[in-house]
Amino acid sequence: MREPLFWAALAAFGGAVIGLFGTVRQAALGNSFYVDPAAQLLAQVPQFLGEALVMASSLGAVYLAWKALHEAGRRLALLGVALLALLLLAEAVGIASSVYWSTGERWQDYAPSPFPGLEVASSYGIAFLPPVVLLPFAALALAAREGRAGGLLSALLVLSVPFGAVRYWLAPSEPTGRVEPTTELVASVLGWYPSGVSFIEAPLWVLFGVLLLRRARSRAGGEAFRVREKENVAAARRLYEEGLGRGDASAVDDLVSEDFRDLKRGSRGKLGMERVFSALWKSYPDLDVSIAEQEAEDDLVRTRLILSGTDRGGVLWYPPTGRRATFAAEFTDRFLDGLLIEHSGEADTEDILRQLGLAEQTVDPPKTQT
Repeated sequence: MREPLFWAALAAFGGAVIGLFGTVRQAALGNSFYVDPAAQLLAQVPQFLGEALVMASSLGAVYLAWKALHEAGRRLALLGVALLALLLLAEAVGIASSVYWSTGERWQDYAPSPFPGLEVASSYGIAFLPPVVLLPFAALALAAREGRAGGLLSALLVLSVPFGAVRYWLAPSEPTGRVEPTTELVASVLGWYPSGVSFIEAPLWVLFGVLLLRRARSRAGGEAFRVREKENVAAARRLYEEGLGRGDASAVDDLVSEDFRDLKRGSRGKLGMERVFSALWKSYPDLDVSIAEQEAEDDLVRTRLILSGTDRGGVLWYPPTGRRATFAAEFTDRFLDGLLIEHSGEADTEDILRQLGLAEQTVDPPKTQT
């Protein structure tokens, strides 16, 4: 729910349903001039609100395309956002006007509007701004290779052109007291009205919402995946810095699973990881540990360490030399639900032997008793 695309999808779904409800209510009223103000209110407010919501959902396309846009593209996106703000303001004025005229006294007495110029301006904005708003958003989505979002917005742009308003202004029809639901239903299907959501537009807005919702789920899943990787890296860092570097046993207790397995030595459980650390501490009691590099891939964390210490306990089967060595070690750890379950890797043995002067010596390994 923290993903902005989720809320854009919700606006598309809600706007399509609310706007279509208002369109159906308007179709039921027909062309009648004498309409109950309350009935008119139930038709107009859902139309204005529904259109405002679906148009606001188009911001999802800007969010999808933003990272792929250059400076000119981002300026165009900001222009589209400014135009959208004007449209939403017009829709708000339309809702306020509908509420103002919803009382019978004002309707019957032809009471003058307190802000007639604002009402007229909002009606023009509601009629003509939707395609103007969708144009930059559709173009930006296509430019960012968001083909499905751009295609849907392009289709909605064409459907949002107010052909009915243009026809009415060119050839206004006389008001009639008769209700003509069939004619109004056809007009609603074609999106003839300059406001609201038509029967053709509603499914496209729902598809747009589905697209945004899928992308929101994908992004949220990816974000959760990245967070889990960061947590695994932090766990591995603590394990080596505190557990190995400082001898803090709590790091092993907190971060190693009871199902842990050392792939190289075959040991299991938390004791298996303790043996990895104790073997290094036995050879180098003054061991110093620093992390040179870490990388995460799915549930794996690869850690490259730089270790240094004085050989007091012997390396492999060689006797202690008392010399100091600095060497690298690479470990690969697998985590599950934040706990270490597998460990593998080794130190650069050849480099250690060279620094300790043991590379040229030949000492047979001890024989194991059977």
